[in-house]
Amino acid sequence: MTMNIHSTNVRKRITAMTLAMILVVSVPAMAQLVTLINAVETSPANIILPANTSGSMTFRPCADECDKDYKRVNLSPSTKFSVNGKAVKYDEFRRNFAIIKRAETSYALVTYEVETNTLISIELAG
Repeated sequence: MTMNIHSTNVRKRITAMTLAMILVVSVPAMAQLVTLINAVETSPANIILPANTSGSMTFRPCADECDKDYKRVNLSPSTKFSVNGKAVKYDEFRRNFAIIKRAETSYALVTYEVETNTLISIELAG
């Protein structure tokens, strides 16, 4: 039951974030629309985490197994990590990741800056 509520909350946040990005970037019809931040829901099985926060994370931008190319994003001191809606430090995130990534119903929301390929946050649920 908690997983369904959390899943719904994360999906609502994705929708809200998408709408907010559209509103922020909306300009006159003649101007070009630019994506500043991208949020991707993916399977934890499609993610390769670095050993520490000074590395880069690699992931496939798809919810299930897919043939899409891997995307690489850099972690920074301001990158946020959360597990089942709770903010955690990176070492706790890695421990939970090892357990949750095996669950069939697990997923991750990866949010990153498009221009710099910097990871803003990663939310893990399962």
